[in-house]
Amino acid sequence: MLRNTRLSVFLPFLVCVCANGAALAQSLAYNLRMTFASKTGNHLSDIDVTITSGAGGPILSVRTEGPFLFVRLPAGRYQIGAQTRHITETRKIQVPAHGAADLRFYWEDPVRHGVLRICTSCPNTAHP
Repeated sequence: MLRNTRLSVFLPFLVCVCANGAALAQSLAYNLRMTFASKTGNHLSDIDVTITSGAGGPILSVRTEGPFLFVRLPAGRYQIGAQTRHITETRKIQVPAHGAADLRFYWEDPVRHGVLRICTSCPNTAHP
């Protein structure tokens, strides 16, 4: 009976560890990880991201569905442009041959500017 009790306690713990480990391993497979947030700490989505190579050639143009974008790129220099509400932040980054680079983009909170974006299919809602 003690053995069954140990197994019933250990099994859920093992499932949680494996699930978290799989998510961590997946994010570690990418060598460029980006986070998008407001300066007040709220995560943002619907960010238009453009990645160009050091030679100026386009690599990726995408709109995020969440606050994170993970990309696997060959080692080298890149320029990243991230745009929300017509405000573009541009960064230059060196993606290493080993390891990864992390970028964080921060914008003023949309509520402070009188605009709250709820979703991509919803119209912008102005607040006084």
